[in-house]
Amino acid sequence: MSDGCIAAGATVQTDAFRAACAQFATGVSVVMTSTSEGDFGVTVTAFTSLTLDPPQVIVCLAHTSNTWAAIRRARVFAVNVLAADQIALARLFATKHPDKVRLMSAMARRGVGGVPLLDGALSTLECRLVDAIAQSTHVVLIGQVVRVEHDTDKTPALYFRSHLFEGFAAAGAHGDR
Repeated sequence: MSDGCIAAGATVQTDAFRAACAQFATGVSVVMTSTSEGDFGVTVTAFTSLTLDPPQVIVCLAHTSNTWAAIRRARVFAVNVLAADQIALARLFATKHPDKVRLMSAMARRGVGGVPLLDGALSTLECRLVDAIAQSTHVVLIGQVVRVEHDTDKTPALYFRSHLFEGFAAAGAHGDR
């Protein structure tokens, strides 16, 4: 009979872990910030709410991310939860495309603290960085939400089994409560 402990050093193969995590359907977001050096943004699926009171979110970024380096300096960021018609933006911000910054500036308006907000997003959450926890190859950002906007008539962009999808028709949907 097991005592519920997992042996130290127990590992899972990377491919098996990736495949298991890919079974979790999630929304798609673009995390953005701005510094004196310009605008920065990256596509993320590792985003979730943390607490309701105070309103806080978690975002996970690679240590090597230019966006993380900019957020560390700016101390503010925005999470733009993408709508189904913004899948092209998800693909763009998932790259290191040299024109991404120029295109971002043309598509964004400014929020609190000058953070870029994408027009047409399903929701935007403007945040102040309150903590950053280094973990292996990534950093877990905790953001205090200072302002939100949302559109209940739009359909979400979704990420499932390593592919982007136009989400379900959400207009008027309330789901199980």
